[in-house]
Amino acid sequence: MFALRAEVRKIFAPLARHMSGYPGGVPGLNLPFRKGLESPVRFTISWFILGTLGFGAPWLVVRHQLLRNVTEEPKEEVQ
Repeated sequence: MFALRAEVRKIFAPLARHMSGYPGGVPGLNLPFRKGLESPVRFTISWFILGTLGFGAPWLVVRHQLLRNVTEEPKEEVQ
């Protein structure tokens, strides 16, 4: 069992990412918005706001386009 684990580690070791200055195996250490991940409440609120905007905006755009009144004749310009 341990020999198999060592062989697998030897095969996949070159594929591991080595960040400059960061210890390996800690997710989120190389993210630019790391400060938001340290507080669970701040992360949850940020995730909710950004998720709502990101997933909701296309639906609002489609709703706006569907409710637009396009049956009117185009207005002619007076010269």
